Amino acid sequence: MLISVQLVCCINKLIWSYQLTDEGGKLMLKARTGDQALVREINLSIILNALRDQSPISRASLAAITGLNKTTVSSLVQQLIDAHFVSEIGADRTEDTGRPGILLKLNPKVGCIVGAEIGVDFISVIITDFAADVLWRYQEKSASYSSQERTIQRTLTIINEGIAATEGKCNAVLGLGLGVPGLVDGTSGTLLFAPNLQWQDVPLREILQAEFDFPVYVDNEANMATLGESYFGVARGSKSVLYVSAGVGLGGGIVLDGRILPGTAGFAGEVGHMTLIIDGRRCNCGNHGCWETLVSQEALFRRIREATGEGNASSLTRYLEAEGEGLTVPLIVDAARSGDLVTLKALEDTAYYLGVGLANLVNALNPEIVVFGGILSLGSDYLLPTLRRVIRERALRWSVDSMQVMVAAHGFDACVMGGIASVYYQILSQPFRPIRDRQRRDGTESLTWGEQQRALTTSN
Repeated sequence: MLISVQLVCCINKLIWSYQLTDEGGKLMLKARTGDQALVREINLSIILNALRDQSPISRASLAAITGLNKTTVSSLVQQLIDAHFVSEIGADRTEDTGRPGILLKLNPKVGCIVGAEIGVDFISVIITDFAADVLWRYQEKSASYSSQERTIQRTLTIINEGIAATEGKCNAVLGLGLGVPGLVDGTSGTLLFAPNLQWQDVPLREILQAEFDFPVYVDNEANMATLGESYFGVARGSKSVLYVSAGVGLGGGIVLDGRILPGTAGFAGEVGHMTLIIDGRRCNCGNHGCWETLVSQEALFRRIREATGEGNASSLTRYLEAEGEGLTVPLIVDAARSGDLVTLKALEDTAYYLGVGLANLVNALNPEIVVFGGILSLGSDYLLPTLRRVIRERALRWSVDSMQVMVAAHGFDACVMGGIASVYYQILSQPFRPIRDRQRRDGTESLTWGEQQRALTTSN
């Protein structure tokens, strides 16, 4: 039986990991050692994260910020320069005395990153450089696709088109992050259940990894969006974040102490399936009265249909009766801007129930920031006033006083930016993983770091 005690320490430049185990009723302390490579990987990650937050910055400033000694910093920086992760961009002219240091920054051309989302009725893909600047983007409706297989194949085709379109702009593809609207097994990357897609047990990572020779990460779309807003959006720098995405469904993501909260099985954040009304409408998940049934895109559409069905005049009536695409959130926002009373009332009612659910979550989680995203965030000008009022009325005052509610900076792109962030996070944690993975496939494991990177570049 394994006792849950583990100690890690560093003695004489070796990493020692101790586990206390019970073997035949006798407690045993077992040690495992690792060499300086582990410490170096950790220090490389510290340097990269500091460069992400502070660049451009000199080696001396990096040493001061990270607490690493100058010799160590210089050695680590040179390794990152050799591998093309870091670039020198000129002298630091802000220093008043002595020889000016050379400023450093992350090299945007070290590699491209792919962010993708399979939504209920769309596919979205973006490709960025290592500075997270968008090089290519594409989105299309997918409602016409008749099968799961066709949707996945179309996603693969779009990603390949994007990679071809950005060829020459980066040295390599560093990874792909895919967000999907459902429960995902984080270990295998399998989509276990997506009620609004009606998909179940789809081995998405396996399918993608068979197509591409770079790391692939798959997660729930709201978790991806939460990571995207934490890395590149309004929640950057916040340690406690609640993200809610309202669209065809309602998803959520939680950041605590700067990390996504996965839950025991990886399913934390399924806030849309909290029960708000005991005998409410049936949800696609099979339950009744889920929060999602009150605040989703379809709930908003339903309120407008019911109001016009009762004889209330609205400029949206012709879209309700139209064949084809019909009512959309952008059309609803336009109607609200023109003062359409039916639309304004439907938005207010939707915002009320958003506020009720969020007040419960604010009381439970006490977040530093609540981020509102998804397609419904296009109507934030009309939703946020009521939403904020209801939170103030129903949540504990002390929790509300220390919290702010913000609209996602990346709006509808929050998930695909989260796909970028998921790859970014892995690289900043283990910067040479993409190179090592490629080495194993290409038989270049014995090369030096500089030779490895040249092999990586040449192979692309």
